Amino acid sequence: MSETSVNNGRALQLTALFAVLLGLVSFPNHLLFRTYALDLGLYTHALWHYAHGGIHDSSLFLAAPQPILADHFDLYLPLFSPLIFVFGSWTLLLVQWAAILVGGWGIRMLLRRLSVSEGLSLLGMVVFYLYFGIYASMAFDYHSNVVATMVFPWCLLALIEGRPVRGPVLALFILFGKENLGFWLGPALLILATDPSLGKATRRMSAGLGVFALAWSILVVGAVMPALSRNGAYAHFDYGILGQGIRDIPSALVNRPLELLRALFVDHIGSNDGGKGTAIKLEFWWMMMASGGWAFLLRPRWGLMALPIIAQKMWQDDPGKWSVVAQYGVEFAPLLAIAVPLALDGLSSQKTRRILIWSSVVLSLSCTIRFMDRTIAYQDRSRIRIYQIEHYTKPFKLGGVRHAIRMIGPDRAVSAQSPAVPHLALRDRLYQYPIIRDADYILLMPKESPYPITREQYDEAFARLLRRRS
Repeated sequence: MSETSVNNGRALQLTALFAVLLGLVSFPNHLLFRTYALDLGLYTHALWHYAHGGIHDSSLFLAAPQPILADHFDLYLPLFSPLIFVFGSWTLLLVQWAAILVGGWGIRMLLRRLSVSEGLSLLGMVVFYLYFGIYASMAFDYHSNVVATMVFPWCLLALIEGRPVRGPVLALFILFGKENLGFWLGPALLILATDPSLGKATRRMSAGLGVFALAWSILVVGAVMPALSRNGAYAHFDYGILGQGIRDIPSALVNRPLELLRALFVDHIGSNDGGKGTAIKLEFWWMMMASGGWAFLLRPRWGLMALPIIAQKMWQDDPGKWSVVAQYGVEFAPLLAIAVPLALDGLSSQKTRRILIWSSVVLSLSCTIRFMDRTIAYQDRSRIRIYQIEHYTKPFKLGGVRHAIRMIGPDRAVSAQSPAVPHLALRDRLYQYPIIRDADYILLMPKESPYPITREQYDEAFARLLRRRS
């Protein structure tokens, strides 16, 4: 057997192992109604509309409907929509799971192209697959920026190899995932263009694509999405520290650099939570650094590529987005997985390298276990603790809910509580309760969270529905 076959076999074994682990995070959650209207239900419902020649109008969760592209400019959904006829409500979870596996393989291929040894390339795969942000993403429904992130190493590989078609196509594919991805991809490609080890054609192509990526996101966020929205504004500019909109960003960067620098590490919105906001930021910092971020100091070009992600994350007005949970940090995964092997590849001492390799694995694993077990911002830990029976069970029976869903015809309009929405998404008219509109059926799960209303509001509305029924 050739050395190449042996190396590929080891990489495939690693991929298979983590395919099982990642599947154990995501798939039981959907089976047990721990996926929700926002976002899996909304996006699966959009898939259904795209697959049937329409465009989702966000009536599922908005009182005043508007095109879904005004909420997030996600062009993956129409691309993936035909798969819904095969995989149904599982479609996007399967796409996300497969994308992460492909992303890990791309890490290895890129590192080999950068002349990193096979052993360190496999380490890159391990760092990637162990990164806590990967598991955080898998535990929280589906998000297209996760899929886009997995294309990043393949895009870099195509550019470094001087592929004049594949590189731009993959860069454009990344931009299709979400409106703000150009604010990461653009600077990353411009930084790549400064690498003197790359050929002139590669550097020129990277620079051109970097400028295009920035222009794409500026245009989409600043003009296209406001034109699609009902109020003429971009819905997700939640950056009070930067101003009222995207046009205020240059002024903020020039006039308040120290304030912005400080806000990367401490609570900048004064949330009156006894310091928890600052603790959330610092927890992310130390977990990211321990998971491989230390290599950014030794390979600063890759650290600079991480800065736009850090800024978009930490300057947000929502403390939840500062944290280690959900998909708010998955973009670090490929950068860490590339930087760590490159940093270790420069060491001359084999003993030191071996110690640091094992240390990197142990630290990454420890941070992921910490994320699963003790994260500050986490509430429902049953969604992520794959080593406990609670992840594979519910404290109440679900047979009645499943039976009710089977009994509702696909042509009937339904208003459903959030955990049931993804399982009812393959229909024309579907609303997240308490939106009812023209619903023929209302499906409630009183033992689940009443989101997006309070428990008191939910109980009062539930009592009214029961009285109306009687």
